[in-house]
Amino acid sequence: MCHKLFDIFYNPFRINVTGFPYLQVLFITIGTFISSCTSYVSITTSVPSNIIVTGDNVKFLFVNRFVPEDLDYNNENKVDVYKLGLDKYIEGLKDGFDHDEKFHLILADTTLPSHSAHEPAYNLSTSLILYLCREYDPEYILSLDNYDLFFEKEVEVEEYDDGSKSKTAYYELVLNTYLTIYSTNGMALDKLKEELRILHDERSVVSGLLAVGPSMGKADDNVIKISEDLGKKFIENFYPSKVTELRPFYSAKEFKTAYKAFQRGDWLIVESELLQLVEYPDRKAQGKAAYNLSVLYEHLDRQSEREYWYRQAKEKLGTLPTTAY
Repeated sequence: MCHKLFDIFYNPFRINVTGFPYLQVLFITIGTFISSCTSYVSITTSVPSNIIVTGDNVKFLFVNRFVPEDLDYNNENKVDVYKLGLDKYIEGLKDGFDHDEKFHLILADTTLPSHSAHEPAYNLSTSLILYLCREYDPEYILSLDNYDLFFEKEVEVEEYDDGSKSKTAYYELVLNTYLTIYSTNGMALDKLKEELRILHDERSVVSGLLAVGPSMGKADDNVIKISEDLGKKFIENFYPSKVTELRPFYSAKEFKTAYKAFQRGDWLIVESELLQLVEYPDRKAQGKAAYNLSVLYEHLDRQSEREYWYRQAKEKLGTLPTTAY
């Protein structure tokens, strides 16, 4: 069975909606700041699945390596929150698989403790994997190596007309899970880190004093929410997805009509305008039109045309906007 896991790369211009929920995603054109008068357009592009396996009715054996009781916390409420969150994560994981026709999850009836509750577990031994495969007969083993909860703080400063200032500390609750997928012959195919965060609290900061942070032992409601949600989302790793990104787009002079049409979503006008401009006698104008066509076809998911016009643009211009691909 063929299999491959892809690392997740982050484009600096990708719209990230996992941060503070009070931040609004603004689909705006960032003004001309490349010397050749380049603006930005918002496109929807395809991202390949993070996990690729072949075949139907693929069975994964889930093995838990994280033991909340091994955490060296004196606060019992905090440990209880970890237990609750872990249970909800596994419930969400199982629920996601249960609603999928192609992939199936089997839960091992035992926990295999890690060397540390604070760090991702060492790899399972080949002999142990072979034993698990004999017992459960899966195609793959999915190991939860660590379940990590923590708070992140960001302080926002607001200045007033009279010169005074106020500070507000925003606390995000963050959940990181670390997983390993093994083949039935004991090979660790790859490791996957997943993250989900939610705005948990906001507190005023008294001048000269640090804001007292929230207690994990009292964060059970949000821990339940992000744990279950992150578990359910895992199944999405097996499927391609769509993301919104920003792409540079030549917009000066002869490209203004195509640029404005792109903003309106009039794809036929964009295409017609740019196909005329690639016949322009000036080589640089041809290259810019070709590049803009590659952006259009990427958005329309017409990959062969995107690649063709990108090559044409590269040939005629030599250097293209660095954030294009």
